[in-house]
Amino acid sequence: MAAESCGEGVSRLERSVLNVLVVRGDGQFVRWLSVPRWLAKTLVVVGIVGAIANVLALAHYTKLYRHHATLVATNDILEENARALPPIRKRLTELRDEMASWDALHTAVWKPLGGQPKDGMGGPALASIRGGKALDEIDVLLAYVHEESRRLRALAHVTRETGGVLAALPSKLPLRSAINSAFGPRLSPWTGKPEFHAGVDLAAPAGTPVKASSAGVVRVAGAEGGYGLSVLIDHGSGFETRYGHLQSVSVAKGQRVEKGQLIGLTGNTGRSTAPHLHYEVLVDGRPVDPRRIARD
Repeated sequence: MAAESCGEGVSRLERSVLNVLVVRGDGQFVRWLSVPRWLAKTLVVVGIVGAIANVLALAHYTKLYRHHATLVATNDILEENARALPPIRKRLTELRDEMASWDALHTAVWKPLGGQPKDGMGGPALASIRGGKALDEIDVLLAYVHEESRRLRALAHVTRETGGVLAALPSKLPLRSAINSAFGPRLSPWTGKPEFHAGVDLAAPAGTPVKASSAGVVRVAGAEGGYGLSVLIDHGSGFETRYGHLQSVSVAKGQRVEKGQLIGLTGNTGRSTAPHLHYEVLVDGRPVDPRRIARD
């Protein structure tokens, strides 16, 4: 019985330890190490936990490194933007000042057309952004550009309407010459009594070329009472011109003529005391002084 109890004790002891054989590479050193099983298990658990901890620490480090890299990149961008802001603000100031001058240009353009509309944006809108943030200033300038586009479209509409009138304006005298008799009241060369002279008499020897003062359509080309041999041109938009006392006519009724085109030669036909050209400008059938319209 004693022998059996001893054998069981040894067996139980062997199960409670873990034997490890340690051999040196040259085979000269051989040792057995006995490690309690609970210690071996503890070391294995500690190793596994340590490995997991290392993996988690590495993952956390990687995350922190990437976050740091992002912060560095963001900081670089912020520094670059900070360096770029002063030039941008300077250009915004120059742009704002230039746009502020547009109102004066609009006033100058609209003045001969009867004045500028009252619903446009202008100086106050730009003045309100002084000292504001760059982004706010850009938004206001963009709004001003949109408003300027609207004003330009309105101006284009008006100029299209007035363009026909300007094109029809007889701005060129039919010939360059001294004026023998001006527009308006005068004493009649035949009766000596006051009368109204509806045009101007341009001194010119017979046979002097007469040119159309603007483009239009010939309405009269031939004898016309006291005007003698004459030409009447309709320029559109209510403008007409008459050329009287001609020696000959170079155009026909219904013909389209261009500005500066030869329409006849000066003469002494009709009620005339000497060779000259009687020139009239009519607006909606009423005579006006040709010198107030002529520009060249």
